[in-house]
Amino acid sequence: MHIKIFFIHILISILSLTQLEAQSKNRIKIDNANSGEQRKNLGPNVRLLLGNVKLRHENTIMHCDSAYFHDYKDSTFIEAFNHIHIIQNDSIHLYGDYLTYSGTEGIARVRRNVKIQKQDVTVLTEYLDYDRVKNFGYYFNGGEVLSGQNTLISDLGLYYPDLSEVHFKDSVVVTNPKYTIFSDTLKYHTITEVASILGPTFIQSDDNLIYSEDGFYDTQNDKAKLFRGATQSYVQGKENTLKGDTIYYDRQGGIGEAFSNFELHDTTNNMMIRGNYGYYNESTQYALATEKAQLLQIYQRDTLYLHADTLQAIPLPDEESQLIKAYYNVKFFRKDMQGRCDSMVYDMRDSTNTFYNSPVIWAQENQMTAQTIKLFSRNNALYKAELINSAFIIAPEKDSLLFNQIKGRNMIGHIRNNELYRIDVDGNGQTIYYPKDREAVIGVNRAESSTLSIFLEKRQITGIKMRTEPGGNLNPPYLLPDEDVKLQGFLWLEAIRPKNKTDIFKHVPMPALDELSKDYDDYQFGDDSK
Repeated sequence: MHIKIFFIHILISILSLTQLEAQSKNRIKIDNANSGEQRKNLGPNVRLLLGNVKLRHENTIMHCDSAYFHDYKDSTFIEAFNHIHIIQNDSIHLYGDYLTYSGTEGIARVRRNVKIQKQDVTVLTEYLDYDRVKNFGYYFNGGEVLSGQNTLISDLGLYYPDLSEVHFKDSVVVTNPKYTIFSDTLKYHTITEVASILGPTFIQSDDNLIYSEDGFYDTQNDKAKLFRGATQSYVQGKENTLKGDTIYYDRQGGIGEAFSNFELHDTTNNMMIRGNYGYYNESTQYALATEKAQLLQIYQRDTLYLHADTLQAIPLPDEESQLIKAYYNVKFFRKDMQGRCDSMVYDMRDSTNTFYNSPVIWAQENQMTAQTIKLFSRNNALYKAELINSAFIIAPEKDSLLFNQIKGRNMIGHIRNNELYRIDVDGNGQTIYYPKDREAVIGVNRAESSTLSIFLEKRQITGIKMRTEPGGNLNPPYLLPDEDVKLQGFLWLEAIRPKNKTDIFKHVPMPALDELSKDYDDYQFGDDSK
């Protein structure tokens, strides 16, 4: 029994000591005051301290001109006025005109002309609450932070001196001599001067506009790492816009790299380059796209979709223009034109597309092949096609197995309203075509001439003009053997023609144009998009 009572006394003593220790921690000490007097009208334990007031609470020192000192049994509360200066851990300095502070809470509520400083970071506001225990301050009615060359303002802000971080919320604006940041939510590291983007954010400069909802911006080195939020991040320049799910951007070098859904939109030339990886130098305007690379050329009535293993935009600085190069396994689709080749070059100086290494182009119902094909545009509309070396044009007769054919060394096709209306053949010209009486085929016409011109209307041959050494014959249809109704080198490649814009990503082997005996109707598309 005595042992039990003994332990009860020990427990009571421990609790008393703990309570006394807690009361001691909650109490504020008066280090200095020029004078002091009791203010019984405010309470029995209230003193007014006047002149050079210095108060201390653990590792925090508070200076002011005057203060009401409320000394209670369990804690101390002060209300201080004018020239408030709070020093926390000998490193954080907090200034203001009015202060309330409770020893129990450990929160300093400073009002009017508030300033908090640590090394070269300054926070300015009219309303600041500072949690001395957790060592962070927050303003809630507008504030400003000065750090290096950056001035940061927001409606709400939390400053963590130990972490060297400021968290900004609502109407965030960061001003720098080179750019301005507008954000919804931002976190800023005061030592590295790196801003963490946590919400819709615009970074605006004289040269471009950056948008992101997630990422980082190094304000010291002008480098950004941007991620996809609800929408893609982008860097919008004066003539080009760079987009991607992930973007690395170096403002000083003008270099941007994008991963996943890369897109570079040239608004001046109505052109777009896409891929799962992209590189762009905004200073030189050089661009590269790989991994499902795609070029989109926007014409008056339609858009051309082109796919290649690699795409490049190569600047021509002396002429303020550029070349677009597509190489390896090029395929393209437009409603009125499709094609395939090994490589292509688009010259913006004269709006010319050149297709290399035995290209095949289908324009309306016409299949065109040659060693090289050039397409010329004016005002975003095609007006001419050049077929260079081993030129061959095939056009099937509607609802039949018959083919109109034109062959020669070189050809020029003239285009109006997206339709061929004349073809000029230069060198070894040969034709097979089927004249009609109304809609009925009346014969098969073979004609040869060193140079000739073919005239078309509504995609049908209406006449041939032979300029040198003409020769030919008209025979009844359906009676001639295949070798007499097909020119040497005839190869109908409809099976490998892209039928829509997604077909440009499908893989089908390109036959050699001299494999005349092979039947290509059995070709099947495979997926080339992986």
